[in-house]
Amino acid sequence: MATMKKLAARDGRAASNGRLLRLVARAALLAVVVLSLVSLRLALSPATAVGDDGELYLPVLLAEVSDRGYLRHGSRSVFVGDAGSWAPFLERHHVAVFGAGKLRELADESVDAVLFDGDAVQLGAVNRVLKLGGVAAGFATSGSSTLQLPDNYKAVFAHRSEAAIAFAVEKTTPPTTSAAVTASPVGPHRKLLALPGSKKDDALAGLEAVLLEPPQRQHRRIIRRLRPRYLPELTGDSLEGYRRRTFIDVAPSRGGGAASWFKKHYPRGKRVFDMVRLDAADATEPAASSSAAGIAEWLEGNVREEDYVVVKAGVEAVEEILRRRAAVRRVDELFLDCDAGAGADAARRPYWECLALYGRLRDHGVAVHQWWELMNARPRRERKKRERERERERE
Repeated sequence: MATMKKLAARDGRAASNGRLLRLVARAALLAVVVLSLVSLRLALSPATAVGDDGELYLPVLLAEVSDRGYLRHGSRSVFVGDAGSWAPFLERHHVAVFGAGKLRELADESVDAVLFDGDAVQLGAVNRVLKLGGVAAGFATSGSSTLQLPDNYKAVFAHRSEAAIAFAVEKTTPPTTSAAVTASPVGPHRKLLALPGSKKDDALAGLEAVLLEPPQRQHRRIIRRLRPRYLPELTGDSLEGYRRRTFIDVAPSRGGGAASWFKKHYPRGKRVFDMVRLDAADATEPAASSSAAGIAEWLEGNVREEDYVVVKAGVEAVEEILRRRAAVRRVDELFLDCDAGAGADAARRPYWECLALYGRLRDHGVAVHQWWELMNARPRRERKKRERERERERE
């Protein structure tokens, strides 16, 4: 009997110890889970580089800049802003961290690549330290849909997600000079190129901000507020003294013309402009067997440097113009239509290519604007009125 009691007591102590061990194990497991969640949250939520959807913009941005060849062995890279918990990551990748107020410690044109928070640091703040040919890459929240691109930069890429926009631009010329300014003398009509470097920079800086992403219909009001700053307004040009003033619309064969919009909105004063419309298919596909010349050849053959020329054209036509220096030098102002050719090859091309063309045109001293059919479309009532007028004319 006594032996049975001893065995029962031993079993009770063993059961009690087993329950205690299970409680300790569960508590330890819970602690591990909690600590893991906290660590994961910290890893996915650096203060300066992560949007609401938890995407890691800084590593992706650094990887793309490296893939494009801007981060070579021996190059110097810096991050400007508050790196937060990304500081160890940046240190491992040999990227030095500088606060915006400590940029003065860096020498002029001493950095090959600059990463920065576009919501907290302006592109102009890093311009001094960036080398010629260097890249400035940043990210901004989705509400920051515009970027004032200096005339000495060209766009490299721009990507958008639900929470942020990642972009990169390359420094192509010093801030007070331009390849267009230092080129051989041009005709007297190129008022923008004839300006001294600082005044030319001021004129180009007066252009409206460039959209980093194609606008949607719900953004109509925002787009309308981005009123173009036209070249005559920027330079104070009265448009007198030109041999001829011409507006050239390079439009799809089935698309509507832009001449009526130009007459209504462009600051022509009392000056008369010749209106020329070129079919986009003929303008971008010159052939020896065809009587129609490409847009670049047409400009060289029909426009002189004493003329004042405004062009509205799509991506393919602009690429054709940029291939021939003589054609570019005949264009004073250009409206770049990134929507031209919708449904064709142009619709499948990445938007950053259009941004790159924007930068190249400014490098050549052309006052360039983004043209959006959404922004320039007539109201529905006005369109119906025009349709009724056309019907009466046909009758």
